[in-house]
Amino acid sequence: MFVARFFEIRVPKLGMGILTRVYGANRGRNEGKDRKFQVHPGGWMVVDDGGRRKIWVLIVAFVDQLAITMSQQGLSILSEAFKQYAHLGIAQMGILFSTVALGAVVGMIPAGFALARYGLKTVAWVSGIAIVGIMGSLAWFLPRAFTPLIVLLGFVGFFLPALSLTGTTAITRIYGGSKDEGTAIGLRQAATPLGGIVAASVFPLLIKHWNLKTVLGLIAINVGLWRLLFAWVLPSRPQNNSDRIPPNVREFDCRPIRRRLLALKFPLLVSFLLSPGQYVLLTYAILDLHGRWRVALTVAGPVIALALLSGFVVRIVAGVLSDKGVPLLRLFQAVALTGIVSLVLWAVLPASLPFWGGLAVIGGLGAGLDGWNGLLTAWVAQMSTTTERGMTLGLIGMAGFIGIVLFLPVFGEIVRTFASYRPAWALLALVYLGGVAVIGRGLERK
Repeated sequence: MFVARFFEIRVPKLGMGILTRVYGANRGRNEGKDRKFQVHPGGWMVVDDGGRRKIWVLIVAFVDQLAITMSQQGLSILSEAFKQYAHLGIAQMGILFSTVALGAVVGMIPAGFALARYGLKTVAWVSGIAIVGIMGSLAWFLPRAFTPLIVLLGFVGFFLPALSLTGTTAITRIYGGSKDEGTAIGLRQAATPLGGIVAASVFPLLIKHWNLKTVLGLIAINVGLWRLLFAWVLPSRPQNNSDRIPPNVREFDCRPIRRRLLALKFPLLVSFLLSPGQYVLLTYAILDLHGRWRVALTVAGPVIALALLSGFVVRIVAGVLSDKGVPLLRLFQAVALTGIVSLVLWAVLPASLPFWGGLAVIGGLGAGLDGWNGLLTAWVAQMSTTTERGMTLGLIGMAGFIGIVLFLPVFGEIVRTFASYRPAWALLALVYLGGVAVIGRGLERK
């Protein structure tokens, strides 16, 4: 007797389109029971309503991360506006935005512990309410004095890890072990450069017509509402479609924190070395464009958006290629090497060259400096269990923010000392070369 219905949902390899077909089937013996998520050959995933919810979680997580990135990277995109508002120097700019990263370093471990202790849904609700409060306070008060400004930005940074970790942890738990894991992670992580694209394209135009306080208020409302919607669609207990855990990962659960850090030493080092590139691209590339070619802010913003578009495409393509069997760390090396080549070219690019002649190099910068994040997340997901995923990703994120905290002021000081951005870009290329070497060591250990 045909008494039950189930859904077949296909997630295409490229993009977010979803085709849904409804069939009748004799599933009487399974009525009232929780059916597990199954993956069939050809990429078809047979799921029940819970499976449909997984798709919705992925979609809302994508838009939520888009809003998070618009707030996080939008602060850097607005660097010129902050500089004029508070009368900041180049070195102060580095300190100001490294303070956001410092707040994230402090907040990363509490966010990881909160995920392990209270669960995804609770942390999502609390972080949504908190970010509206702190971003709203920044928009409302927005002091011109340097010290109060960095204190408020430090609090903004403190709550950023909880925002990002809940989305990343939810997707890696729900899709972990499936044949579409890399694509799902890549799609969700692709929202990061896309958020930067939107911020770089829109915020310079908004700041031209509105004041900085109004734009910051808009950012607060945007990120807060999407985070609360994400908290609402999250299942109370996300199901993981893979119960199979490698033996070496089972042991990983019982190791003390020191051994856990040793087991993660390569991803931690890579995150530490490569993460500053993303912030430098957003914070200083606009200023460099203005100084080298006298590019207006309303033009420089869309140019940075073009760079981030390259990172967006690379994240999705890399996720699909990893699902097709291309070695993850080989992809990682290729993306980072693209960043090194682009950094060297950008450092030596003469100002006499027409501005539009450097657009290809700018695209390479976006691909290399902003296209690797999803690969790092997938690498870490392979090394951790579902229960420890939040804490592990928190450690990786903390290492990245420590790198940002340390490198941004150094970058700004080099620019101030040499009155040129070129030596600073060359130094960043050397840092990325170290990251590629660490990825190579990870390949040797696999």
